[in-house]
Amino acid sequence: MSSKVTVRDVAKDAGVSSATASRVMGNYGYVSDEVRAAVLESARKLGYRPHALAKSMVKGETKTIGFVVGDIENPFFASLAKYVNALISLQGYTMMVYTTDENVEEEVRGVDSLLSKQVDGLIIAPSSDKEVSHILAAQSAGVAVVLVDRPLPNLDIDCVSVDNVQAMQEAVSFLLDLGHREIGFLSDSLEISSNQERLAGYTKAHNDHGLTVDEALIKVTGYTVMDGYRGAVGLLSSPQRPSAVVTANNFMTTGFLLAAHDMGIVIPDAISLIGFDELDWYKLTNPPITTIAQPIKRIGQEVSRLLLSRMASKGEITHPETVLLSTHLTHRNSTRKFA
Repeated sequence: MSSKVTVRDVAKDAGVSSATASRVMGNYGYVSDEVRAAVLESARKLGYRPHALAKSMVKGETKTIGFVVGDIENPFFASLAKYVNALISLQGYTMMVYTTDENVEEEVRGVDSLLSKQVDGLIIAPSSDKEVSHILAAQSAGVAVVLVDRPLPNLDIDCVSVDNVQAMQEAVSFLLDLGHREIGFLSDSLEISSNQERLAGYTKAHNDHGLTVDEALIKVTGYTVMDGYRGAVGLLSSPQRPSAVVTANNFMTTGFLLAAHDMGIVIPDAISLIGFDELDWYKLTNPPITTIAQPIKRIGQEVSRLLLSRMASKGEITHPETVLLSTHLTHRNSTRKFA
């Protein structure tokens, strides 16, 4: 019943105009204490509940944010969304998630859709470093925007990510120090800026050891686990099969593990593996997987801090902040010395 009660009903019961009742319920404009009390009593008696969007039009905010990610089924983004949602909810915000399947056209539609819902802020993990006009348009419209995981250095927008170059350089250097010289790199799209940085770290580690990267050992595929599987099969069935592989994210790691299992290739006896991203079940595999662990909770904290700060300033662009966090190379049993 309460959902059918309107401001007009409240106004009639209180014996005032609809405009006066609206001022009371919207908490704007002047109304005498006596009239305010009468309107509020009528609203309580009738079970009136203000319409959230109508209130937002008065206050200039909807208390909602949008989170645009490549795939919410990706454990990294799912965990990140959980942390961000927990933090922003403490400030009275709710979150809407839009997943793009790493398709920039879908990302544009997602941002447009969220803007039409008058979100106060946007968190975006860009699927491409080439098409960014929709991100700039959101920022120009006064909406607070924070990039996560995937920096776009040429844009004046806040961003939180890890030091991808250093992370991958450390992992590949570790394998090189074990004696490996043919190290595969399994990644999804290189239009994703974090993948570009991870490839740069892979290359830098080789160069630091006086080695040249063999392009045949770099496999770029689609973003799903099955894409990772197919990419891994390509690496593992190559006449020049690598003795070790590093992956660019957890979907690629999972695809690689499935392919190695199906092909009867034993880790680390036949091939060493280091995966980017830490998943709980990587500790339970045989062998447990060596990983590059990202500080997801800390990323969520920094993203929330920046977004709340920008929303408080109504998206005003003043000294965009780039937060670059460190990863941790978690050593387990999926690597061994090259014999």
